[in-house]
Amino acid sequence: MEQSRLDKQLQAYEQWKAGLIHTVSDYRDWLHRHKLATVESEKRLKDCIAALDSDRLTIAFVAEFSRGKTELINAIFFADYGRRLLPSTAGRTTMCPTEMFYDHQEDQAYVRLLPIETRLDDATINELKKDKDLWITHPLDIDSADQVEECLQEVVQTRRATLEEAIKLGMYDPANHPQQKQPPTHVEIPKWRHALISFPHPLLKRGLNILDTPGLNALGSEPELTLNMLPSAQAVLFILAADAGVTRTDLEMWQNHIKGFHNSRKRGMTVVLNKVDTLWDDLKDEGTIHQSIEDQRSSTAKILGISKNAIFPVSAQKGLLAKIKHNQALLDKSALQQLENYLSKDILNSRQEIVQDTITAEISHMLENTRGIVATKLHGIKKQLEELRELSGKSQDVIEHMMARTREEQAEYMRNVNNFQASRKVLKEQVNILHGALDLAKLEDTITETRKRMSGNWTTAGLKANMRFLFDDMRGNMQTVVDQSEQARKLIRSIYRRFQNEHGFAVVQPKMFSIMRYRVELELLHQEAEIFRKSPVTTMTEKHFVVKRFFIAMVSRARDIFFQARQEIDSWLKTALEPLIFQIQEHKNLMERRLQDLQKVSRSRETLEGRITELQSQYNAIARQLTILRNLHNNLNNTRPIVDEERTRPRLISTRS
Repeated sequence: MEQSRLDKQLQAYEQWKAGLIHTVSDYRDWLHRHKLATVESEKRLKDCIAALDSDRLTIAFVAEFSRGKTELINAIFFADYGRRLLPSTAGRTTMCPTEMFYDHQEDQAYVRLLPIETRLDDATINELKKDKDLWITHPLDIDSADQVEECLQEVVQTRRATLEEAIKLGMYDPANHPQQKQPPTHVEIPKWRHALISFPHPLLKRGLNILDTPGLNALGSEPELTLNMLPSAQAVLFILAADAGVTRTDLEMWQNHIKGFHNSRKRGMTVVLNKVDTLWDDLKDEGTIHQSIEDQRSSTAKILGISKNAIFPVSAQKGLLAKIKHNQALLDKSALQQLENYLSKDILNSRQEIVQDTITAEISHMLENTRGIVATKLHGIKKQLEELRELSGKSQDVIEHMMARTREEQAEYMRNVNNFQASRKVLKEQVNILHGALDLAKLEDTITETRKRMSGNWTTAGLKANMRFLFDDMRGNMQTVVDQSEQARKLIRSIYRRFQNEHGFAVVQPKMFSIMRYRVELELLHQEAEIFRKSPVTTMTEKHFVVKRFFIAMVSRARDIFFQARQEIDSWLKTALEPLIFQIQEHKNLMERRLQDLQKVSRSRETLEGRITELQSQYNAIARQLTILRNLHNNLNNTRPIVDEERTRPRLISTRS
C-alpha cells in the first residue's frame, strides 16, 4: 500500500518547519552582522528555534474499556508490522496511560514503566519523568517482533492489592460501589502508573506522539491526564462502540473529562464510532446497512451535542486486517482511510495555526521592528542627502542659519530623551509592583502554609475553606497584574507616540503583553477547583488523598500559570522599549553627523560632493538591507505545508539597487 496521507502531511509539515528554522537563523545572523542583536533578542530567537526543533504533534485516544481503542491505534499506525504490535486482544486492555513517541535524545527503542506505588508521592508525572531511576526500563529489539510484542504486554499487567493499599493509592473508592454489602479484602489494580514507549516508527520519528488512555477510572484518579495531557493534545479521538452506542459511562467520561476543553476548540476533536462491522449483515442490502450506520451517527451526535460531521464510523479491526492482507476493497469498506485523511488535515492545520500564532508571530513582530529601525535610518540619510544637495550655491549665511537650527533641534531632542529616561523610571516602579504580584517565592510560601493548614484540619469544611482561600489569594494577585500591566501598556505606547509625532520616527509597534490568557486559565482552573471542592466525592474521599489530589491536579497547574506569566512579563518588559532605544540612538547619531557635515561644508565647499556620493552609497546599501528584511518576513509568513500540489512560494523582491 502506498504512503498514507498522514505520513505525507507530516513529512510536508516537517519540511515547512525546517524552512522556518532556516529563515529564523538567517534573521539571527543578519542581526549579528549589523550589530542590532541584543542579549534578549538572541535568547528569544534561540528559544523559537528550540521550540520548532522540539515541536511535537500529539493525538490522544480516549475511551472506556472494550471500545477497540488500542486496535484503532494498531490499525492507523502499526499495520505495516503485519501484526498487532500493541496488546488489544479480548481481555487484554491498556491499564495505564501510555505515551508513544521516539526518543531522539537517547536514540533507542524502549518501554519505560512507572510503578503504581509512586502515587503515594506528591510529585506529578512530568516531575517523575526527570528521575529515570524510578522507572523500570525494557529495551526493545526492533528486529524481533516477538520480543517487542512480549515487552509491550507489560502495559496491561495488573496485581492484587489489599483494600487498604488500593484506597491509599486512590485506585478504589467504596463510595463508587454502593451495591457492595461487604467490601472485598483484595482488589486488582494496574501494576504501572504510566508507560513511555520509544519506538522508531517513521511517523513517531517525525514528531508524532500518541497518548493512549485507559478507562474512566484512570482519568478520574490521574487528574494530570485531564488537566494537562489531554488539553495539550492537538487532536483527541473519543472512541465509542457502534454495537453499544453511548453508554452511561461513555457519557460520564465525555461530560466530566472531555466536553470542557472540547467547547474551547475550533478543531482537533473527533468522535470515532468503532466496530461498525457489527452492523454489517449479509441478509441486508448495502443501503439498509448504510442507513443503520447513519442513524447511529445521528443519535450519537444528538446525545453528545456535537456536529454529525465530527463523527467517523469505522471498523478498526477490519481496517487493520485489510492493511495486513493488502485488501483495498475491505480497507475502503472499513472507512479507516476517511478518518486518517481527516486527521492528516485537521491536526496539522491545527498545529500549524498554533505555530503561526505563537512562534511565527513572535519572529514577525521582531522583524517588523527591525525594519522600522532600518527604515528610520534610511529616512534620516535621505533627509541628510536632500539637505546637502540644497546647499549647492547657497551663501555662508544660509549655512550658518541651518547650523543654528540643527543645534536647536538637537537641544529639543535631548530634552525629550531626558523625559524618556524619566518615563523609564515610572515604568520601573510599575514593574516592581508587577513582580510583587507575581512573586513566585511568596506564592510558594502561601501554598506551603495552606497545605500545612489543610493537613492539620480534620474537618471537610476546613479543607474546603482553605482551598477557597488559596484560590482567592491567587486571583487577587492576578487582578493586580491585570491593572498594573494595563498601565504599563499605556505608558509604553505614549513613549513611542511622542517620538513618532515629534521627531518623525518610523512607526514601530512595541511588543505588547496581554495577561488575559493567564487570567482566563486561572479562572477556568478556579472553576475546576470549585467543582472539586463542592463535589460529594470529595466529601466522601479519604482526607489525605483529597489534599494530595488538590495540590497535584490544581495547585501545581496554578503554579505553572504564575511561572509562565512571570517569564513572559519579564521578557516583555526587557524588550518593549528595545526598538525605540535603537531609534533614539540612531537619531542622535544622525543629528551629530548632520551638524558635522554642515561644519565641514562651512569650512570648505569641496567636501560637499564627496559627502553626497558617500551618503548615496550608504542609502543604497541600507535600502538593500531593508529589502532583505522584507524578503525574510515574506518567507516567514507566506509558506504553507502543502501536499499533492505545487508548494506556493513567497514573492521575493530583488535586492539589486
